[in-house]
Amino acid sequence: MTRFLENHAALVTGASRGIGRAVALMLAQAGCNLALLARHTDALRETQAACTSFGVHVLPLTVDLAECNMIAAAVDACVEAFGGLNVLINNAGVHQFASAVDADLEVWDRMVNVNLRAAMHATRLALPHILAGTRNGRRGGVIFISSLGGKFTAPTNAGYAATKHALTGFGGSVFEDVRDAGVKVCTIYPGWTNTGLLADWLKPEEAIQPEDVAEAVRFVLASASTVCPTEIVLQPQSSRAARLLMPT
Repeated sequence: MTRFLENHAALVTGASRGIGRAVALMLAQAGCNLALLARHTDALRETQAACTSFGVHVLPLTVDLAECNMIAAAVDACVEAFGGLNVLINNAGVHQFASAVDADLEVWDRMVNVNLRAAMHATRLALPHILAGTRNGRRGGVIFISSLGGKFTAPTNAGYAATKHALTGFGGSVFEDVRDAGVKVCTIYPGWTNTGLLADWLKPEEAIQPEDVAEAVRFVLASASTVCPTEIVLQPQSSRAARLLMPT
């Protein structure tokens, strides 16, 4: 992989495992310095160690994204550490299967706070720095890692689907706000992904791999100045995976 993000800085939420970890490793291979956010410090340190092996600087930040003041502090810390911020990966998310009749309102509130509100706040706080970087000739991007739950509906998924559908509207509008500045804005919709939660339903090889999602992120950030992939849907190649009730 070419180091097309050499001397750039990225902030990745939910970076301790799964898709977030895979995206962080891809960015590190591309030469990008990283601020990595997650709630689990030990796992975050493991991702940090893996990323620094590619010769980049990594700032691990233990953050609960439901707390907006922690998001602001994280953006400030990234800018202070690296002199700017060029790429934001809104990856963190929470989910729970529950019907609209039986759902716990506190769980719904946390879904809204982490899946949607945190991404909105992080984007608003990061964009001035991202725009400044593009004016200085660097690549800039805001990527939302959503889910097929943001494209379709399913039983026992109302709260999650609501947050992911809202993220679609937010991401599309952000693109319109910054497209002329050259900032890439894309929402990626992975189907069933091998993140350790599917053992009861799928073999690992039947699911999308976290590295597949990371490759889609790389494609967006490396795209030519004349084009922006604004939405990417990732379906499992396996039809068995596609037949599962919940496509996320």
